[in-house]
Amino acid sequence: MKTGLVLTIGSLGFMVLLMISYYLQQQQKSVGNKLYRILLNSVIIILITEIGSSYCILSLNWRIVGYLILRLSWFVGIIWFWMFYLYSICFLRDIKVNKVRELIKTDTRCKIISIFTGVCLIVYLFLPFTDMNYETYTYLAGWPTYFTIIYASIISMLTIILMIKRRNEINARHRMAVLLILAESVVFIVLQIMFPRTMLFGLAFGLGMYFLYFYIENPDLMMINSLEELKKEVERSSLAKSDFLSNMSHEIRSPMNAIVGFSETILNNPEYDPESIRTDIEHIATSGNNLLDIINNILDISKIESGNETIEEKEYSIGNIVLELSSIIEARLANRPVEFITEVDRQIPKKVYGDSTKVFQVLLNVLTNSMKYTEVGKIKLVVAKEMKSNTVILKFKITDTGYGIKPEDYDKLFEKFSRLTSATTNEIEGTGLGLVITKKYVDLLGGKIWFESDYGVGTTFYIEIAQRIVDATPIGDIREANDKDEKIDYLDCSGKKVLVVDDNDLNLKVTKRILSEYKFTVETITSGRDCVYKIKAGQQYDIIFLDHMMPDLDGIEVVHILKKLPDYKIPPVVALTANAITGVRDMYLREGFDEYLSKPINRSELNQIINKYFKNKE
Repeated sequence: MKTGLVLTIGSLGFMVLLMISYYLQQQQKSVGNKLYRILLNSVIIILITEIGSSYCILSLNWRIVGYLILRLSWFVGIIWFWMFYLYSICFLRDIKVNKVRELIKTDTRCKIISIFTGVCLIVYLFLPFTDMNYETYTYLAGWPTYFTIIYASIISMLTIILMIKRRNEINARHRMAVLLILAESVVFIVLQIMFPRTMLFGLAFGLGMYFLYFYIENPDLMMINSLEELKKEVERSSLAKSDFLSNMSHEIRSPMNAIVGFSETILNNPEYDPESIRTDIEHIATSGNNLLDIINNILDISKIESGNETIEEKEYSIGNIVLELSSIIEARLANRPVEFITEVDRQIPKKVYGDSTKVFQVLLNVLTNSMKYTEVGKIKLVVAKEMKSNTVILKFKITDTGYGIKPEDYDKLFEKFSRLTSATTNEIEGTGLGLVITKKYVDLLGGKIWFESDYGVGTTFYIEIAQRIVDATPIGDIREANDKDEKIDYLDCSGKKVLVVDDNDLNLKVTKRILSEYKFTVETITSGRDCVYKIKAGQQYDIIFLDHMMPDLDGIEVVHILKKLPDYKIPPVVALTANAITGVRDMYLREGFDEYLSKPINRSELNQIINKYFKNKE
């Protein structure tokens, strides 16, 4: 008995040292660390109560006090095994929560064991101890102690079963720590039964805590584990980026091959067949749009990851977005045996307030994805609504009859630099960034996106985005409302003079050709300095289209100079630039430009600018 008491006191000393060391070094705040602290505190209580109960009964003959302390000791023993099970679940199942309460709510096993433990603790309180004196004193004092041993055996068995089920998923170091504790628990239970007058249970608990510390909780080990995980993550990221760059090289070269190839064919063909040339030009335009999509995706993901992406809200009509999407998707489908169907709830508010650009991009990305994976059948866009006070929740449903998604690919769908099995198997072109950008935009808009898929049958995407209502008038039939202005009406701007400033001759040629449809008199120059010279020389223009990035004197510097010229009438200056990242419109307006137009020129946006400055004006 004295030997057991010496062992218990020694164990208490070591546990105090372990506690001091752990609390001084430990910086983690995961649920596993919190459970370890509870286990550590429980062992200290068990050791102190073991010593206290022995002293009260054997030295002071305070039996009632001794029994109460001994009851507390075994009571805490039940709690220790309960916490140990939760701790094992936390690591064996790799559950990521921050509080013990969350762990119990999250895992069904933890919830069941917690209820079972609560019942056991209540039953334990009513079990009587065996009457003891110095001659009959034993640490197996009747039903309470045997009840605790039975409970501990059940918990150990459940932990072993869980380890067997998840043996291939468990970290080797975690598995070893749990196995050692279970093994030494069995050994000490047997020894305690064989030597009932020697305190061994507290020693077993203390030894278990050292196993957990050196195999799992040691801060140095945790740092090594973190570095190993970081190394693996970096390697995975590096491999994914290498695959991405390889794929990107293919994706960029494919449309470029078509553009260059068809262009050279037209240039080298002395006999022009109008029908053949028109077809070749259509292929060039399609390849150019595909290349533009790739570049936009790369720029978008770069903006998002740099944290520069912001919400730019304005009034818009969801009907206009659907019509524009229809025009794009139908043109891209061309003669493919795929039908594109739109269905818009006529009761959707006519005008809403939000970031129409991102809503458009989200829908375009999902529709483009559906188009790539659908060889034959249908793609359907349904727009429904849910009204909430002054807000409407726009509910988009995009269904296709494409290849579908395999269950093992579900987690890859919104993952950067990843390609689905169906994409590689069926040689689907694409950067793999479209849906990644979509998910990030939906999150930025405060919305939700999810999907359902049946491999070989098709996929359905669901998107919900809340927008503020500006005009609650029902939108009605969006196609009827759009019939009148589906075609661009070019104003007759005869007699109006335009100056286009760009350091690229091809860009000047393209811009001049587009502006000639309005019958402008177009003058082109290749430098900002020449622009300033012409204005100072008294040349009169009705509007100026000015590139930003030019050598010698860039567009912003030119605007600053023009705005400072005294007694000069400066016409509207439009920033015509390839800089199309989010936020640049506001930047150009702040710098003094009157309008902003990105390259490639969107004819609809250009038409709005022309109408703004020249419609109904002499």
